[in-house]
Amino acid sequence: MVKRALALIVFLPLMVGAARAQVAINSATTLLIDPNEPAPIQMAARDLASDLEKVFGTRIQVVHRPRDAKATTIWIGLKGELPKSVKRVSGWEVLTLQAVRNPMPTSPIHQAIVLTGSDMRGTIYAIYQFSQEFLGVDPLYWWTDHPPARRTQVLVPAGLNEVQGSPTFRYRGWFTNDEDLLTGWRPGVADQTGISLETWDHVFEAILRLKGNMVCPGTFNFPYEPQVVAAGERGLILTQHHVEPLGLNTYRWPGNQPYSFVSHADLLTAAWKRAVSEYRDPEIIWTLGYRGQHDRPFWNDDKSAPATDQERAQVINKVIEAQMNVVRAAGREPIFIMNAWQESSKFAQEGFLHIPEGISLVWPDNGHGLIQDGNTIRKGQGVYYHTAMLDSRSNHLTERVPLDRIQRELGRAARAGATYYLLDNTANVRPVLMTTRAVMELAWQADPWLAGQHNMSSLYLEKWCREEFGEAASPTLQDYYRAYFAAPARYGDQEDATMADHFYQTAARRLLLGLIVGDDQSLVIKLRGVGEFANQKAMGAYLARITGEADPRWSKARLLAEKAKPLVPAARQNFFQANVLTQVDLQIHSNRMLMHLAEAVADPHGVNHASHVRAAIEECEKVQDALRAAEYDKWKGFYTTGDWLVNVPLTLALMKAYQGKLEGKEVPKNILLWGQDSGHGYPLIKAYQGDQRVQF
Repeated sequence: MVKRALALIVFLPLMVGAARAQVAINSATTLLIDPNEPAPIQMAARDLASDLEKVFGTRIQVVHRPRDAKATTIWIGLKGELPKSVKRVSGWEVLTLQAVRNPMPTSPIHQAIVLTGSDMRGTIYAIYQFSQEFLGVDPLYWWTDHPPARRTQVLVPAGLNEVQGSPTFRYRGWFTNDEDLLTGWRPGVADQTGISLETWDHVFEAILRLKGNMVCPGTFNFPYEPQVVAAGERGLILTQHHVEPLGLNTYRWPGNQPYSFVSHADLLTAAWKRAVSEYRDPEIIWTLGYRGQHDRPFWNDDKSAPATDQERAQVINKVIEAQMNVVRAAGREPIFIMNAWQESSKFAQEGFLHIPEGISLVWPDNGHGLIQDGNTIRKGQGVYYHTAMLDSRSNHLTERVPLDRIQRELGRAARAGATYYLLDNTANVRPVLMTTRAVMELAWQADPWLAGQHNMSSLYLEKWCREEFGEAASPTLQDYYRAYFAAPARYGDQEDATMADHFYQTAARRLLLGLIVGDDQSLVIKLRGVGEFANQKAMGAYLARITGEADPRWSKARLLAEKAKPLVPAARQNFFQANVLTQVDLQIHSNRMLMHLAEAVADPHGVNHASHVRAAIEECEKVQDALRAAEYDKWKGFYTTGDWLVNVPLTLALMKAYQGKLEGKEVPKNILLWGQDSGHGYPLIKAYQGDQRVQF
């Protein structure tokens, strides 16, 4: 028996001679699947048929009975008939790939590659594992624009008997949060969704190809929405995020009703009951907990709320008990997690938040990949992680979380046995493909990431660069990524105190609003992640210094990207532009934009003030150029149509308004109002919901 280094895969040779032989898969191969297999398996089988067509250039025949198959057949089955020599495995989401000679004497099949599993998703993973391992299909092919190489045949060992599973993290999947880019780019108006159902299906397919089993399909959904239903039809388990417990769409809470469990527990309980009843999917992981309506601590907007941590935690404890009772009374399977986001994490560490038996406590990271458990994480718990984040200083448009941090933090959870649940916040998916795939691979089989004899994050980086950009470019690109993650401006000693794409825009707009209204004396008390300043001039001087220090680091990363460019195959140049050049250019020009603007603020009456503003405008325009450069082919408009949350256009408009003021022009009032309004993104993201409101 031989174990592969990077996954729990077992090969059991049938005999020495057979192990040396090969089964040739080609365009004459048939794909066999019983029509009574579960619908999610049928969908995965259709994906495999599409993969085979891409490889061989012609459509593969799909048959439903062994007697209709040809000599060489890929046989998919779970509930239906399988060759007698194929042992049905047991366990949670275990997949098997097995080569069988003469599988059924009464059929014309001479060689079969049997894809099955211990359950529905195990069988789905077997299908996608075959596609990835033998057809060379990138599990993120749709997002990376990476079709498999065209071939006339694919050889599979005649002695193949491969088993993978069970997974390390029992439940693992994505939360497509703050989904402005996807909504603007592929709106689902005709589907009555924010994002088109076709695009949602590519999200679901990618999760399954990465052997995920769970999804929170967007932010502030109603349980009956089409994308929620479609996720279940794909075979994914549904879950909810921390501000949407039991699927209650708190964003659409009716304005004429109080949102308070302290003073109106009956209203919230009725709303939870209604939400639970509206789910069609039988597989749901119920999120329990309590935050305020707009994802703030509930006491911020509730005058009846108590004042101490202990009393506030007691309210959350009562909420959890009520929510558990609602699910059980509805006869739903009680799979519960409590996502301890923000204040709940603090309460849990203080010992005030009591998690009843049967609930898995899920520790959140801080949005930047650092798990907020106070080193108390333990067996049976889980993690809410972020490879993308929107918090006025994080990464919504680019990669930000280093691979070694992912390995260390999620490895820490795995070692502690906190492997019940892992939800990764991916936002709009495409900007964070490298780190998201790393999270999912660790979630499936963490052992290689925990092994002490090698640094799996480095091995993963080498694999990513080689698979996506080719052997020749891989060494230089590995150096590039290391330089990229080391480059950002630092605003503190903590490892995550680094500027990301949203920080540049937030800080720039804060400076610009002060310039436009002519206030350079007031105390600056709020710049998220950075302490207060005596005035704008002091803040400008500080930001100018730290961005100036970062500029040569970004220049180094940009030079490495340029060095790698001619080594990347022509067919991968577009993705190289989107995944490498656009991301580093967005960073370097955003950093310089803020540097020039900060220099203008630090010297508000200097002779170079106006020239610094002009330079900042030029750099902001280069940021937009970098984003447009990633909008080729099907990605036209991806970064620019729905950029409602980071909102580069708003920053540019404010800069031009201030430049106009310097030239004696009046500042348009609508620009100033727009710049002061941070809440205009979600009305656009959730516009498809119209006037729907929570029902009781």
